[in-house]
Amino acid sequence: MQLKRYTIGSFILMILVGIAVYSINTESISFDLIGIHFPNLPVAFWVVVPLALLYLASVLHMAVYVLVGNFKLRRLNRDYEKMLDALRDSLLGVAERNYAFKSDAYKVMGRLIDNSLILPYETLQAVGNEKLDEALTLLTDVKAHKKVEIKKFHLANTTSLMIQNNLNRLERGELTADEVLSRPETYGDVVCQKAFESYVKTASMGSVIKFKNLFSKSSLFSFLGRINSAENGVEMSNEEVINLIKNLKLTSADFIDLSIVLAKNMIPEQRIRLFESMSEQCDDVMEAYFYTLYDLQMIDIANELLNNTSHDEYQIFKAYRDLKRSNKHYDIAIFFRRNCN
Repeated sequence: MQLKRYTIGSFILMILVGIAVYSINTESISFDLIGIHFPNLPVAFWVVVPLALLYLASVLHMAVYVLVGNFKLRRLNRDYEKMLDALRDSLLGVAERNYAFKSDAYKVMGRLIDNSLILPYETLQAVGNEKLDEALTLLTDVKAHKKVEIKKFHLANTTSLMIQNNLNRLERGELTADEVLSRPETYGDVVCQKAFESYVKTASMGSVIKFKNLFSKSSLFSFLGRINSAENGVEMSNEEVINLIKNLKLTSADFIDLSIVLAKNMIPEQRIRLFESMSEQCDDVMEAYFYTLYDLQMIDIANELLNNTSHDEYQIFKAYRDLKRSNKHYDIAIFFRRNCN
């Protein structure tokens, strides 16, 4: 539109100048310039020629700048689309991002976003862009444990969003523990650990042992709690129990928790032998051994062992022993009441 106006104005100017000059001088001239002979034409014509050349030069100048401007605009538009993709990936937690931005306006922001995760407020539901709105909706739905269509986002299973969605599917029963554990490379450690926690509650001993590298404290306690249980029970020797426990680094408190768990179903004699054997190999088990003895009312054995310890060792058990001697009868479990599930 501006070029059209400029052209019309230029032609009007050239016509007016030509008419004005012709009205003053109607003569014709010819001349030679840089070896070129120019024909005999009216003076008004030769006056208008430079104006026409100036017009053509200015149009060419504008065309070059328009072309350069279009290239810059296209580059900005491409960078804008890349920025939207980078923002979406940042929302979705994509780990590997390396968007190359051409324009200076986006380079700084792009570098920052490529190395950031965006955690929007829950009140932000949409921003008016389809790509980003889809990502925001997905974030909200996964957080709300809703069923979502996530495949189209092509997310790696290592992203936190994919992990949470697989945990949601596991919770809803869309994934079974067997499916997850048979494809650990697909679902990753977090989902496998969660699936294993439910798997150890019902699977056979042989099946569970195949995945013993997945044992955590809670899953180990759940599994060992099945020893001699009337429902989904398993039979294990003390050696087998000890071999499983060796795979984890348990504290003194953890061993007491284990004794509390085993107290539900394990035969007392086996339980005593288990902690006696472990206490001979690891000092951290000694408190659990004392707990087991007092819990099973093996008072004399426990007192005799305590008498052979230093004055400042095992103070809780010595206090419990003194209460017993004073005819103050309490359940040893109230001194170690914790959540062992």
